[in-house]
Amino acid sequence: MYLALMVRRVIEAQSNKELIDDRDYYGNKRLELARKTPVDEARDILATTILAHVPVEHYYFRVKAMYLALMVRRVIEAQSNKELIDDRDYYGNKRLELAGSLLSLLFEDLFKRFNTELKLVADKCIPKVRATQFDVIKYIRQDLITNGLVMSIATGNWTVKRFKMERIGVTQVLTRLSYISALGMMTRVNSQFEKTRKVSGPRSLQPSQFGMLCPSDTPEGEACGLVKNLALMTHITTDLDEAAIVRLVLNLGVEDVHLLSGEELSDPSVYLVFLNGNILGVVHNHQRLIRTLRLLRRKGCLSEFVSIYSSRIH
Repeated sequence: MYLALMVRRVIEAQSNKELIDDRDYYGNKRLELARKTPVDEARDILATTILAHVPVEHYYFRVKAMYLALMVRRVIEAQSNKELIDDRDYYGNKRLELAGSLLSLLFEDLFKRFNTELKLVADKCIPKVRATQFDVIKYIRQDLITNGLVMSIATGNWTVKRFKMERIGVTQVLTRLSYISALGMMTRVNSQFEKTRKVSGPRSLQPSQFGMLCPSDTPEGEACGLVKNLALMTHITTDLDEAAIVRLVLNLGVEDVHLLSGEELSDPSVYLVFLNGNILGVVHNHQRLIRTLRLLRRKGCLSEFVSIYSSRIH
């Protein structure tokens, strides 16, 4: 009887040890699966950072590879024909960063930091044997995002670790000494060009700025030409939903880029269709497409700020 009791205790102890070992094994495997390999990190960088405006689904890089091939072809053509070279100071190639885009970048960085800290706490607490169930509410830092936004707006220092962006003086106190001073401060446009560099290109008055920027309202000294002011009648357009425009363009006869083999992109009889720098496909009768889109814009079916034009250079 005593021997049978000892054998049963040994068997129970062995089964408990196997259970603990299995828990440790699967816990370690879970941590190993959470870590990304260098190949996965490189794949994520290619999908999200390089040519970030080209969407990638399920790591399918075919469209991004076609876009890169078009860029290489454009560089080769510009090497032989100087007229194809773009001007980086041309104001059509500029984009203004408004308060909404800057705040969205900051919020995205703070929200990802919030999720990362919560995930680390959960990975530490869940594998442990506890009498009570893991309550995620206790470990949520409710003031993380709020304090980050308040600190950035109060100090003016914009720090986004994901894009390694560190800017100083983004927010400033609005001075209301007079109506003109307040209006001039609210319409001020600051360039990201370094003020200490003695280059005349970014400082010069471009003809493409006509009607959008004031030609005379700029400070003296090293900031001359880099700090500009918007004209009184300037209207800055905001972001629109691209899904409706993409569906409309595809219904008007544009062949989807996902259905192309790649050789059609170099066919001289077709025109490439771009939307905000992202290639949508090719079209044979581009004049009919432009007329239809402009007619829909006049009827109010499209936003009045949707620009439609044809370019033989691209």
